Amino acid sequence: MRLKLLSVFLLTSVCVPLSVHAQKTVEVHGEYTYEVGENDNITFREAKRKCLELARAEAIKAEFGELITSDVIDSNVETNGEATSSFFWENTVAMAKGDWLGDTKPAELNIEYVDNKLIFRAEVWGTAREIKQAKADLKWKILKMGNGEMEETNRFFDRERVYLSFRAPADGYVAVYLITGDDETSCLLPYPKDPSGRFQIKRGKEYVLFDRDVDPTAFNYRLSTKHPMEDNQFVVIFSPNPFTKCNDITGDAKHPNSLSTFDFQKWLLRAQRADSDMIVDKRWVKIRKRSSQQE
Repeated sequence: MRLKLLSVFLLTSVCVPLSVHAQKTVEVHGEYTYEVGENDNITFREAKRKCLELARAEAIKAEFGELITSDVIDSNVETNGEATSSFFWENTVAMAKGDWLGDTKPAELNIEYVDNKLIFRAEVWGTAREIKQAKADLKWKILKMGNGEMEETNRFFDRERVYLSFRAPADGYVAVYLITGDDETSCLLPYPKDPSGRFQIKRGKEYVLFDRDVDPTAFNYRLSTKHPMEDNQFVVIFSPNPFTKCNDITGDAKHPNSLSTFDFQKWLLRAQRADSDMIVDKRWVKIRKRSSQQE
């Protein structure tokens, strides 16, 4: 998937940990089994992702404690003219008593079909960091324009504009990345023409990002896909301490700076290890092609 310069993001309130004390970093291991019944409204890819996230949550739980929650958004999706209710799984580990910093070896995922159920079994190994500080209340939403006004969503059609609303309780710095289905990560913020590589914010101020009508220096983005349907992941990074975006490759006039997802994950792991105050929050969105009736 390529991300065109023209944007849409949603605002979703999320509490994530902000730690200023010394934190324990250890290697962890976890397993999880997830069953999908024949009537469960979840895609194969979503079930795999959910199982892996819950295995990581189990690994953190075993090492640091029970404070693990999961956010699920119940959204109505129209398919072939019929409205259906579908559950979209949000970040599972964000509220844990630890941060998953990265895998130390590839996760193992086994899938079986038993008694009309798909059984996903995940085993993960990684590095996690203990969270001891009370949670900081970051608020951000992914938005698009609907019926003449901004609305929060995690569902997009190909080439719809995306915006992001963001507010933090402390002065600091924020970066936004998009991990696409083509193993590419695009840097949406700081904007491509910003020579500093940093985007500074003030506490309590609400920012609407990717909207040139609000900020003349902003870039606008559209989400796009070459496939019938594609999952992309937004990564929002916040810290009260200055940090510089990763060393990416400059895009052309229609595309943001980007790098491979592998190189992005390596940079993010180093950044988290160097800054115990850094918050990393991730959310998934779906992008699908429009039907001929919708075009």
